[in-house]
This record gives sequence, structure tokens and C-alpha cells, in this order.
Amino acid sequence: MTLHYIDLNCDLGEYTNSDGERKERAIMPAITSANIACGGHIGDQRSMRRTISLALEHSVAVGAHPSFVDRINFGRVEMDVPDKELQDIIRRQISELMEHATGLGGHVSHVKAHGALYNLAARNFDTALTFCEAVARIDSSLLIYGLANSQWVVAAKQLELRIAEEVFSDRRYLTPDSLVPRAMENALITSVDDSVRQILGMIHERVVECVDGLRYPINADTICVHGDGEHALEFVNRLRATLTEEGLEVCHPV
Repeated sequence: MTLHYIDLNCDLGEYTNSDGERKERAIMPAITSANIACGGHIGDQRSMRRTISLALEHSVAVGAHPSFVDRINFGRVEMDVPDKELQDIIRRQISELMEHATGLGGHVSHVKAHGALYNLAARNFDTALTFCEAVARIDSSLLIYGLANSQWVVAAKQLELRIAEEVFSDRRYLTPDSLVPRAMENALITSVDDSVRQILGMIHERVVECVDGLRYPINADTICVHGDGEHALEFVNRLRATLTEEGLEVCHPV
């Protein structure tokens, strides 16, 4: 089946300095969904309101980007958190972002976990289910962004929640349902040409090539560019232009 629509999302609200804020302001016009840090790994009231306002200014969908509460490690270290406590952590972060969005005349349309929480849930069904249950208790109409082929998809479907299968433009794949860990040398894609090549393969051939050289089936509903990546602005601009040239309508999945 040929894809006609694709979403381009970016993790934002992760800077607390003027240079970072300028970078995010430059990124926002090229994307269609923003996943906004809401205090777990980084972010505060000011950064949330600033990023939400910027998203609304450019008609970009507002998403919550909750994580383990771990600002020291930027949410990139797995933590052993009891299910009830994890649900409370997730709900608090989403609810705070929703309050700010409502106050600014907008709304939260989707939720995407950050960092270690995202990767843990991708391979661990119970963690994915705990996260999805927390989202459902807030608003079951919220769209879940989760790694394609992973336990995110299984858990969301079990709870009859909507899931957007996410693929990555700036990360390499270890297996069809896991990214190469950041600690490994070849985890990141730094060439925009390599990034475009990977994404076009996912869209047109519906396959992903893993580091073992083998190609596996994959669905692509939304493409992620990490906002804190060194080449994030170059990636989003090139990807947006390429997707349009390829005849796809770039828009939020809703």
C-alpha cells in the first residue's frame, strides 16, 4: 500500500538557553508534531509555555513527552519504578502540560515517552501497558507515539488506544523493534543523506535495514528527529522538503 500521509515530529522544550531556544524556533515551522518535555528529564513552566506557544503559532500539534524523573541523566538511564508510582509520574507530567496548553488556547493531541522509558517500554510489554493505562486514565482519545514493531503497538492495541508507529531519521536500528543503544559508536545517523535514504526505504519499500545488513518489514506513521541532535535543523528541513517532493502530505496523524 502506498503512503499518502506522514507526520514529522520532533522532541522539543529541552533547552534552557537562548541558543537552544533559537534552534527550536527554527525547527518548529518544518515539523507537524512537537513532543514537549514536561518536567521529568528537563523542562519547567516557562519552557513548556514557550514551546506550546511556538507550536500553536505554527499550527503544530502539541504532544506530551514524559519520562522517568531523572534530570541528572536527562532521562536516559533505566529506573526500576513500581507500576503505580510510574503511572502517577506519567499522569502528573501529562496533566501539567495539558493545563498549560489549555491556558494558552490549545490542547494536547498525543503522548510520547522519552529516552530510557521509551526504550524500556518498546521491549517490555508490562512497562508499555503501564504507560498506556496511565494515558487512558487521563484521556483515552490521546494518540500514543511508539516505536514501530515494538511492544508499544501491542499494548496500545490491547487497550484499544490509537497508536502512531514511529520510525527514526537520526538513529540506526539494532533489530526491527529496537534502536542501537546510544552508548554504541554507530547509534546516531549524522549524515542527512543517510537519514533521507533510511526514511525513504521505510516509506516506499516499507522496510528498515538493521546494522546486521538485513532488511525487515516496518510501518511508518510518524518520523522522529531528535531536537537536541547536532544536525536537527538540517535534518527536519531536508526531510520536509524531500517528503513533499515525494508527493506525501506532511501532517499530524489525527
